[in-house]
Amino acid sequence: MPRLELTPETQVPPNMRSRYAQVTATQSGLADTFQALFANPHVANGLAGLDELVGQSDLEPWIKYTVALAVAHEQDSANLWNAFEPLAREAGVRDAVVDAIAAGTAPRGLLPKEGIWVHFALEVLRNKVRDSTWQAVTHLVGDAGAVSLAFTACYYEMMGRLNSSFGLDTS
Repeated sequence: MPRLELTPETQVPPNMRSRYAQVTATQSGLADTFQALFANPHVANGLAGLDELVGQSDLEPWIKYTVALAVAHEQDSANLWNAFEPLAREAGVRDAVVDAIAAGTAPRGLLPKEGIWVHFALEVLRNKVRDSTWQAVTHLVGDAGAVSLAFTACYYEMMGRLNSSFGLDTS
């Protein structure tokens, strides 16, 4: 059972309602997390700014959602997985990639251009980014893209931890 009630829009201060609507929309992937976060509107508003940065990153959506699924699986976060899995498929993440992440076998068996994103995200989460992995990523997306990728993995990790703290991942 969740430790926090999901905050309805009517309980959000009027000056933050547009931000609330933005981050609780289905395409954000984090609607429940943000509804819980709005128990403290100032924290929610600050994190919404980070969410906006993830959305504005130069990463292709399928890469961003591949990372989100890798984080969701690594953290065993059903809430994140259920939110991002349909968005990932809609963004063009292949079924084989989704299935491999769900099975815990990714990046093994994936095409290198897909597996690198899972591999990098897992290394970031495990605090073990190897130089060779960093070089592979920067070769594909440059330094700015690697920063965006690391930020994205860390952001989703933080949101997953908040879900766990709020009891959003319990059955």
